[in-house]
Amino acid sequence: EIIPNAESIRFSKSGADVTSAAIRLARAFTGKNTILCCGYHGWHDWYLSANLGTENALGEHLLPGLSPRGVPRGLTGTAFPFRYNHLDELEAIISKHRKEIAAVIMEPIRSDNPEPGFLEGVRALADETGAVLIIDEISAGFRMNSGGAHMLFNVIPDMAVYSKAMGNGFPIAAVIGKDRVMTAAQDTFISSTMWTERVGPAAALATIKKHRDCRVGHHLVEMGGNVQEGWKKSAEKSGLDIKVGGIPPTGHFTFSHEQALSLKSMFVQLMLERGFLASNLFYAMFSHKAEHIKAYLQAVDDVFLHLAFLLQKGTLKHEMKGKPATEGFRRLV
Repeated sequence: EIIPNAESIRFSKSGADVTSAAIRLARAFTGKNTILCCGYHGWHDWYLSANLGTENALGEHLLPGLSPRGVPRGLTGTAFPFRYNHLDELEAIISKHRKEIAAVIMEPIRSDNPEPGFLEGVRALADETGAVLIIDEISAGFRMNSGGAHMLFNVIPDMAVYSKAMGNGFPIAAVIGKDRVMTAAQDTFISSTMWTERVGPAAALATIKKHRDCRVGHHLVEMGGNVQEGWKKSAEKSGLDIKVGGIPPTGHFTFSHEQALSLKSMFVQLMLERGFLASNLFYAMFSHKAEHIKAYLQAVDDVFLHLAFLLQKGTLKHEMKGKPATEGFRRLV
């Protein structure tokens, strides 16, 4: 009812499962191997193979800290990343691998909104090369609307994958798509014992009903947007330099400072002292109300001022109760 292009569907338990299933279906449908990707798509071999034979392709373009150790070397050259809003990078990869491309998989939105013509350009290039277009809604789906973010931008994929918010924390995932592509499941083997377990689907049905009835997506965008604006105002007031990114329901900020990791750790420590378990991100929930956001932002305002004071005194690391945060794996920042 809510996703018009869901002509066929298969349920699973995790995002990595359905994403890898979508890749398998695309390869089975096209008879080709190469995958072009834009975003974070999990831990499976097909994705991490983008880091084989390079210094760190995913790190250079998208995500640092994803080691391909244990991924078969034979998969080298089967996955290539391109950056969001960089249609020229996608075109350059296609020019070299046009006859080998099975799928283009991407997140519909990242830290920034799509530039005019970007998503439409990706759709056109996929059509031109005969590649399957897969939209990864595992992070963005059910955040801004009841369904997928791609619906807000009027881009129709061949397949889309969902998980996370669809079940409100319960294990549920889905790959949806056009019949002509999804019927490739009859020519390959994709299965798991627990995919037919019923708790996840029951949770998803209850979640989606409430999500629609209460216009949860609208609420999440409003609460998350208020937090992002609050971060900016507190930073300006304190003189701290931060960068705010992410869609409003799943926003984050980073400190633009040589001691960024120490600032992050101290922020967590100081917020905890004020009664908030908080890092440098905010995932809006329907239970967050205006009074909660107000109290949280008052604490952020106080903490940012204190952080600026510690930097001025040069005592930031001396007042930390633990070690600074480490980099390693990072989400899209």
